[in-house]
Amino acid sequence: MPPGRTDVRLGHRRADGVAPSLFVWVERGVQRRPRVAAALQGTVVFRFQEDISPLRLTFGGGLIDVSDADLASPDLTVSGRLPDIVHLATAPNVLGVPNPMRLDGLGAILRLSRGRVTIDGDRGLALRLIRLLAL
Repeated sequence: MPPGRTDVRLGHRRADGVAPSLFVWVERGVQRRPRVAAALQGTVVFRFQEDISPLRLTFGGGLIDVSDADLASPDLTVSGRLPDIVHLATAPNVLGVPNPMRLDGLGAILRLSRGRVTIDGDRGLALRLIRLLAL
């Protein structure tokens, strides 16, 4: 693999999971923001309130693995309802922080402040992940 290149791999999939959906989203983010992707290191787990398998993203060594899986102690945990998490991740942002000057950015901030989405762990990783996934 050439230096600075980040590959995205679809790992373990479950019938009740959403890894294939996020795989496409992550792959798009890598194409649009390769430097952000290359700088990501660590493990993120999304835990949903719905009856959906947890989703794990593992970053490092020029590879991003997207799997329907959990991990006891990830670097970052994002929890909430799937629609709320999607709205937070896709909100327009400024350096990874939802932009309060835009209606959907303000909506993302309100979801966080009202506890509809919780973020535990490495906040720097969270900001970089939001930058990667931003539409």
